[in-house]
Amino acid sequence: MKFGYFANIHDSTKSRDYSEMVNEMREVAGFLDDAGFDTIWLPEHHFSVWGRELMGNPLLMAADLAARTKRIRIGLGAAIITFWHPLRLAEDVALLDHLTGGRLEFGVGRGNYGLEAQNLNPLADPNNPPMNLKVFLESIDVLREALGNDRFSYKGEIYQFPAPGFKADRAHSVNDPAYVNPATGELVKLTTFPRPRQRPFPPMWQMNSEAIEGVRGAAAKDMGIVMWRPSVKTIRMRLEVYKEAHGAASGGDIPLGAKTAVMRDTFVAESEAEARRIAEGPVMEALDFANWRGPRIFLDPGEQIAPELEASLKKKLTYSFVSERALLFGSPDDVAEKLWQLHRETNIEQVLFKCSWPGLAHEHTMRCLKRIASEVIPRFRARELEAVASDRARHVGGLEPPAVLNV
Repeated sequence: MKFGYFANIHDSTKSRDYSEMVNEMREVAGFLDDAGFDTIWLPEHHFSVWGRELMGNPLLMAADLAARTKRIRIGLGAAIITFWHPLRLAEDVALLDHLTGGRLEFGVGRGNYGLEAQNLNPLADPNNPPMNLKVFLESIDVLREALGNDRFSYKGEIYQFPAPGFKADRAHSVNDPAYVNPATGELVKLTTFPRPRQRPFPPMWQMNSEAIEGVRGAAAKDMGIVMWRPSVKTIRMRLEVYKEAHGAASGGDIPLGAKTAVMRDTFVAESEAEARRIAEGPVMEALDFANWRGPRIFLDPGEQIAPELEASLKKKLTYSFVSERALLFGSPDDVAEKLWQLHRETNIEQVLFKCSWPGLAHEHTMRCLKRIASEVIPRFRARELEAVASDRARHVGGLEPPAVLNV
């Protein structure tokens, strides 16, 4: 199993110096790099009048962090591609891939907030899901064509590249037969520059909140998925769907859990009581802020709850409801055990910890990350080694073939 971190910038006071918060982000990234974490992921959000999610451009932040780190891979978690011109984004992503030294993970999302879409690309308003999806899917196709091919063309319902009818402008004409239709002189191919360092392009991931068709679509394109706060049983169900869809599209077979990740709100302290004392308020306030879907995102497949409980949880989530379903709160032993159970039941490839929410002091986040690095992950790795040794012993004894694990 790989371990990453989901980072963001918040200021619930709406009064902090942004440079100070950027320096805190740099401190987190530097620590993760030194401590051996595999990835750090950066989101994109706009116009946050609430003091939450204050990172408008994860690509610029990624370039800065790449210059200050050596080995950790840097993920866009996610670039909201429906708000970008796809060709400009292809160029920026390719350049970022070079600036990171080939350490870029390219996560993409559709966008959740109408406030953002109405002011950046009204056509992609998530309040109109069919059109939002159309913009998203065409944007993915354009990005993959532009990044993955030295010359490309694309024709969809929304985008068409090159723009039809272009022959020459007042500055330069294009005479290269690799780009021009010789019969008409019309430009029929484009190239975006630079070409990415990783070929055909950086690993792509799709953010997945709950749509099962999104899981199938990502698998069909050989894109990984990053899931937000589902229960262990729901994770297992989605991973089975992903594996089946990936096999149907590729004709091959991947291990269950390959190319998948899940984000977990995490806080490690001396005990669960101490973790709750420090971080329960901030994490529950953050979950309630994002509770516009209601409690269904935390339910197991097929699970139903009483209408009165559902109505109550739509108004305010409770720690007791979400803790066993989606949180990693507790002592190092507690959290290592929860991680082990998640691993054994799903074989998921990567867990992304989130240890910062509006209202939690930066010092608490750093203390938590240090405990994860020095106390939680070593406990988990010891369990992995024990399991591998036990599995090999059974195999040598002829009892059963060795299991395929994401370790």
